[in-house]
Amino acid sequence: MIKIEKSEFGTFIRDLSAEYKLFAPVGEGRQSAFREVSSADQMNTSIQMTQNSPKTVFLPQTEVLFEFNGDDIQSGEKAAKPMFFWGVRSCDARGMNLLDKVMGQSKQRPDDPAFQDPYWKARFDNAVILTLACHEPASTCFCHWTGGNPFSKEAGDLWAVETETAYLIEPLSEKGKDFVKTLSGYHTASDKDKQEIKTLKKQAESCLRPAVDAKILKEKLPKIWDDPLWDEVSAKCVNCSACAFICPTCYCFDIQDEGKKDKGKRFRTWDCCMFPIFTKEASGHNPRSLARERVRQRVMHKFNYFWETYGESLCTGCGRCIRVCPVNLDIRDVAKQLLEAASAV
Repeated sequence: MIKIEKSEFGTFIRDLSAEYKLFAPVGEGRQSAFREVSSADQMNTSIQMTQNSPKTVFLPQTEVLFEFNGDDIQSGEKAAKPMFFWGVRSCDARGMNLLDKVMGQSKQRPDDPAFQDPYWKARFDNAVILTLACHEPASTCFCHWTGGNPFSKEAGDLWAVETETAYLIEPLSEKGKDFVKTLSGYHTASDKDKQEIKTLKKQAESCLRPAVDAKILKEKLPKIWDDPLWDEVSAKCVNCSACAFICPTCYCFDIQDEGKKDKGKRFRTWDCCMFPIFTKEASGHNPRSLARERVRQRVMHKFNYFWETYGESLCTGCGRCIRVCPVNLDIRDVAKQLLEAASAV
């Protein structure tokens, strides 16, 4: 584990931006996101969680896939530099790993590139992600429900802890180990530093509310498929899709062509299962025309369907959906209600 003194941080970031396309938290409060930076002065290291997750860099809300002019097709340009992400919280780092299971690793057909998203892979496979431990989880955070922790080392290429005077960095992946090998002139973390990490971890965990094991939902949800509780839960939802658009693990999108005659472009843009038109078929039939069916789909996908396919929850407990919901629909309360209903079956 290496130690970068805060007095050296500006130089470290300057050198980093020379080699990488560097992304870090920028902005204040609700108006914050991961943006490209070139100096430490542009970063806001005090942000506990950005409004938008770093997913927006890897899977932009709207992106042009290619442009065409007759038979000539021009794809987007590849980045000249690899990307480096500083300050990704553990819930967001895990979220990107989950998205990579769908878009990059191609579990269903691992040897078939047609089942991999080339736009995602070009970014994710060429990025180094530094996960920064979270000292003060917000009241809306529940990463520990889904197997996470504010100081988790589960995801990312590097893991860092901020102390009062320094950043302590530990490599996690092969990419992380290769990165650390390029660093020189920095100290090694002392036993005192490591003890401070344990103290900070304990303090962070004390901020979290009692947890519900989300694994239980995987087995319980199918038992209450037709339960009237879905009507009660969905009655509050206004189907605005704010929860999905702010979520670090939602990945549904639509693809459209735009142009005139034989010249134009193909682009994709985020879509959401909460929109009434999302499942509408060409025939006019809509298998999920009711709000209860759409709310149930979202909950089942996060806590059951993804479990069945990939062995873990698609929710990382970041709490963003709780923050942005205009009607204060708290997914934690929904989970508790569903578990109570399932226990009675």
